[in-house]
Amino acid sequence: MNIATIFGIVAGIFVLCAATYAATDSVQVFLNAPGLAIVLGGTIAATFICYPLREVMRVMGLFVSAFTAEELPIGDYIKDIVAISKDAAKGEEHLEKSLKRMDNEFLRDGLQMLVDGYSKKELAEILNNRIQQYHDQETNAAGIYRTMAALSPAFGIIGTLIGLIAMMQAMGEDLTSIGPAMATALTTTLYGALFANMLYTPIATKVERRVEERTILMCVIRDGILFIKDKTPAPIVMDKLKGYLPPRKWSSITQAR
Repeated sequence: MNIATIFGIVAGIFVLCAATYAATDSVQVFLNAPGLAIVLGGTIAATFICYPLREVMRVMGLFVSAFTAEELPIGDYIKDIVAISKDAAKGEEHLEKSLKRMDNEFLRDGLQMLVDGYSKKELAEILNNRIQQYHDQETNAAGIYRTMAALSPAFGIIGTLIGLIAMMQAMGEDLTSIGPAMATALTTTLYGALFANMLYTPIATKVERRVEERTILMCVIRDGILFIKDKTPAPIVMDKLKGYLPPRKWSSITQAR
C-alpha cells in the first residue's frame, strides 16, 4: 500500500474520531445499526440492479488493488523496449530470446506478432483495439463506484426519513425522546455522506488514475513495437518514448542508451 493512501486513511479516521469526541459526550449516539444496514444494503442492492452481477463482482475485487497499487514503472519498460530494439537489430533470433524474458502479457503478445511477421498496419490495428477495449472496460469499473457514491447519500436520506416517521409516530407518547430519536435518524444521512466521500469516490478516483497509468504504459509498448517494426535506431526509440514521461524522470532512463 502506498504512503499517500496510508496517510489519507489514518488522517481521515483521526479527524472523524476527534470531531466525534469533541461534538458530544455520548459517542454512542453516532452508532445506528439499522441506519448502517439501510445505507450499505440499499446501495449494494441498487448497484446490482444497475449493473450485471458479473461486472459488479469483478469491480468489488478492485477495492484492494486500488488501495495497494503503486506507480507503474513506465521508465523501466522504456528501457526494456530500447534494449529489445537493439536485440531486434541483430536479427529475429535475438528478438525471440527477448520475447521469452517478458512478463508483461501485452508486450509479449506484441513481440510475438512481430516474430510472426504481422504488417505494421495490422500491428497498429490490433494493439490500438486492445488498448481501447482495456480503457473502456476499466473506466466502466470506476463508473460503478461513482454510481455507488451517488446512491449512498440518497439511501442515507431514506434512512433518515424512516427514522423521522417512526419518531413522529411516537411523539404523542413521550416528548422527551424526540431529541435522541432525531439524532439517531440523522446519523443515517451521516453514514451516506461518509461512505460516498471517504470510500466510494476515493476508490473510483484511484481506479481511474490506475487505468490512465496502464493506458499510457500500453501506448508506450505499442509505439515501441511499431518502432521496432520500422527498425528505428535505439537512441531515437529512447527519445521518442521519453515523451510519455514527465521531464523530471527523463534523466532516470538515459543509461539505457
